[in-house]
Amino acid sequence: MCISHIRIVSVIKPITHPNPEVSVAIPTLPKNDYEPPEPLRNQSFNAYEVVVISDAELNRCEARNKGMEAAEADIIAQTDDDCIPPETWVGDIYKKFNNNPELVLVESTLDKHQVPPRNYPGANLAYRKDLALDIGGFDSELDGWRADTDFGWRMEIEYSLERCQQDTRLEVKHQGPLRTSVDREIERKFRARYPKRYFTVLDHPHSIVSKHTGKIAAAAYSFFPRFTENLIRVFQARVRTHL
Repeated sequence: MCISHIRIVSVIKPITHPNPEVSVAIPTLPKNDYEPPEPLRNQSFNAYEVVVISDAELNRCEARNKGMEAAEADIIAQTDDDCIPPETWVGDIYKKFNNNPELVLVESTLDKHQVPPRNYPGANLAYRKDLALDIGGFDSELDGWRADTDFGWRMEIEYSLERCQQDTRLEVKHQGPLRTSVDREIERKFRARYPKRYFTVLDHPHSIVSKHTGKIAAAAYSFFPRFTENLIRVFQARVRTHL
């Protein structure tokens, strides 16, 4: 007799709908007794469900992917357990995708964390489920830092930048301190994956000066990655000594 041990991931749906148009996916890490805040319970649009992944053994990327798989709607609106969306959030997301069949990904901002376009903060993203699954979802190799941006950039690469948008009108409120911090080893891996995007998109994409500087840095990294990494480490060390 063969006995297999199958671990069941905790998927909770505190808000359900018989035919949801939008699935709101929320990881609760570390595991906690999450209850959707009132604005999320009282959305102006009612054809939605809330999918909560509560499992202490999963990292954030794994939890996001499990939420993606458990979602019943074709459109996934993603946020975190320390965020409060406005009451029009789900409906506005549905309208954007419904009015634009070519749209694959929408990013927005947090009230405490204003990021430029193409950073793709994981606490405020919406995307088409099947297309996100087709690229493999979120990459655990970058868990804790840059995984959300990596997801957005892979969506750009696979489906085109024109089909990915930012809409700051979808901003959500963030409660408490931000829970992410720089991981320099992950940053190095991320930089190696996307040298051109890294140096031209992340650093003030609307600045002409930084755009040209970024192109030079990206070219240097492409031809001399080890040398460029050493320069970056020296620069970072000098910055830390002056903090």
